[in-house]
Amino acid sequence: MNRKNVFLSLPLAAALAAALGLSSCAAPAQRAGEAGSGPAGSATTAPASQESAAASAASSAPAATPTSSAASPSASATPTASAVAGVKMFTFPDGHLSFSYPSNWSIRTVGSAENASKLQGVQAVIADSTGNEVASIVSSTNGSSASGPVARTVLDAAPVPGLKDVDGEQLAFGFAFDSFADQSDFHMSVRKERDFAPSVSNSGSAYISFANGGAEAKVLFGSPAFASVDSAKAWMITEQYSQLKRLLLSLKYS
Repeated sequence: MNRKNVFLSLPLAAALAAALGLSSCAAPAQRAGEAGSGPAGSATTAPASQESAAASAASSAPAATPTSSAASPSASATPTASAVAGVKMFTFPDGHLSFSYPSNWSIRTVGSAENASKLQGVQAVIADSTGNEVASIVSSTNGSSASGPVARTVLDAAPVPGLKDVDGEQLAFGFAFDSFADQSDFHMSVRKERDFAPSVSNSGSAYISFANGGAEAKVLFGSPAFASVDSAKAWMITEQYSQLKRLLLSLKYS
């Protein structure tokens, strides 16, 4: 890919960049070979794969990008228990964007309702049961995006039920990698559905627009995310992958 996506959030951008090293592509930590950073900055590992072959492949994956202490949470998450056993619901302060997540996972927030009202953004950082931060969702932010030519291979994609952007375009979950030179850049996020089309030649952006401002929903990876495409495919049969996919597919806007 010749150009990387750019996600700019006015006051929040610096904090997010320091906090998670945000880039246009996101990715998760894995128990077999990725060390992560929990909320207190201690090293943790992600869940083991469901099959020994997947565990072996995932062992070559690098550590997840640690979270900087510079972006300490300014507000606590206030999730509401779902009627479905084992699942909780989180709704952003302005009441528009929400998602469900496993009940033994946790969320910390950066930003406040006041940030949301000023389109300065509120970020929900999701950690798995081990405390390893594996996903980030930002809502109510003012930003922009840029894209460029790309050679993209889509490993998995599905429409997010009933979720469309401000222009009425269908949004979709996707797991893909972009090839450029001798590198592969993996990302798992919610984007416009066309960004995961088989013949896509434009990188698109993980930045999506709603009536209350911009949003970005992505999984957090280290760099590089996987040693090979085969190890990425092996990760796709793990419970962690299924949980993260369900989380992104659960996104709703009202």
